[in-house]
Amino acid sequence: MERKSIVMLIALMVTGFGIGIDFTGALMLVPAIEDSFDSDITGTQWVLNIYALFFAMTMVAGGRMGDMFGHRKMMIIGLSIFLFSSIMCFVAPGLDYLIVARALQGIGAGCVWPCTLAFGATKVSKPEHRALIMGMILAGVTTGNVFGPMISGAAVTLGEWRLFFLANVVFSAISMATAIFVMEKETQHKQGERIDFAGMAILSFAVLLLLYGLDIGADWGWTSVPLLLLFFASGVLFFMFPRIEKKVPEPLLLPQLMQNREFLITLGLNMFNVSAAFVGLLYFPQYMQKVLGWSTFESALGLAPLTVLLAVGSVVSGTLYNDFGPKRLLFWGYLSATLGSASIVLMPDGLGYFQILPGMALIGLGATLTVGPSGTAAVCAVKPERAGLVGGLSFMTHLVYGAISVACATAVMYVSSLNSLGKQLKAFGIDLSLADQKAINGGTLTTDTAKAIMQKLSSTEAEKVQTAIANAFDSGMNMAFVFATVSVSFGLVLALLLDEKKLHKVEG
Repeated sequence: MERKSIVMLIALMVTGFGIGIDFTGALMLVPAIEDSFDSDITGTQWVLNIYALFFAMTMVAGGRMGDMFGHRKMMIIGLSIFLFSSIMCFVAPGLDYLIVARALQGIGAGCVWPCTLAFGATKVSKPEHRALIMGMILAGVTTGNVFGPMISGAAVTLGEWRLFFLANVVFSAISMATAIFVMEKETQHKQGERIDFAGMAILSFAVLLLLYGLDIGADWGWTSVPLLLLFFASGVLFFMFPRIEKKVPEPLLLPQLMQNREFLITLGLNMFNVSAAFVGLLYFPQYMQKVLGWSTFESALGLAPLTVLLAVGSVVSGTLYNDFGPKRLLFWGYLSATLGSASIVLMPDGLGYFQILPGMALIGLGATLTVGPSGTAAVCAVKPERAGLVGGLSFMTHLVYGAISVACATAVMYVSSLNSLGKQLKAFGIDLSLADQKAINGGTLTTDTAKAIMQKLSSTEAEKVQTAIANAFDSGMNMAFVFATVSVSFGLVLALLLDEKKLHKVEG
């Protein structure tokens, strides 16, 4: 690879690194944010979900605008939005404000990421280097995934979780500098493109209503009329989406792609690989902090078997793609992730860190063999001028389903842990109202509300309640991974159905 391509690759990896630290690093802040804003997991999950949703829904438009106006230009615009919203996160006075800021961060990242992929895919001088470059860009992201928890852990250790978002400001500024001074301007762009804002809006509202319903289901009652109407409205929007797509000039889902069975399978493979990893990234750190009593920084180090495998595996999967093809990599990756998720459910209680260690390692290995190859297969299957669009589309399905997975897993976890907590308190002879049980459910006892409840108990009762909460969290996490196991297993079936020869003739 010539020097010019190496310099460009380093610049793209720097940008990917900045995006990577934001995702996993923010996950580590969940308990600290719960304490700061007196919230619980059903509220703070939106710090992850709103970012993933807006990231996903902006990606297709960001990729298409990159095709139209230049990938470098859209990267700079996206990084500017990301930098501004990171400052908003740093100064957020409340949870709602923070969630809005995270949504803006998602919009900025959604402009940057597909254009980063497309820039790398279209500027490579030799086609055989494309898979390697895509793997290296993903390695930049996943290396950020490794360092993100350590940065957020250090911020919490210093006593201020907001410092993590100050690090976001620094890295996004560095990324902007590399885009401006290192990446060359593009002179040729795709003409006559239109952006499907109607499709984006309908799909966004459909997913948003679904996520909101899963969030408040436990409070409203799963069979309550308002909640059922909310789910019905979401279903109607999902039903309307493909019909609207048939009427717009440039739909999100291009007919020549959507009519091909193999490409649809590839999109499915971009979806289901995220369930175990997203649920693990959310709950493994909380398990270490709330059940094992580790600090945020110790939990960041404990997460390394998952994050380090993600980083190393992106490079490895990129080099293996041409030799083995996506089908074999995806099959073994999905099998590993399925076994890893199942191990969390099946491992006996009381093993401490070793209860989740095998699962973390297997889920990390599975993600390394599925995330890169599924995205690369989608991008490599189309003409270069469609690279931005398809890069955005594949990762849109990846993140939208990731957000849905987290919301579903959290709903399952919350109901299961609350039920377990009630049974244990009854067995201990401790009478707490349902409202009080909901306030302490999830394992966070350092919020103002939880402290007030615990102060009403004797020292013996408080100790029993703490034990019950830890056991309930463990039980709820296991049920969340039941959902993850079932979800990932669908990808295993799709990997077996994939026909590589037909896939690479999508636009042939």
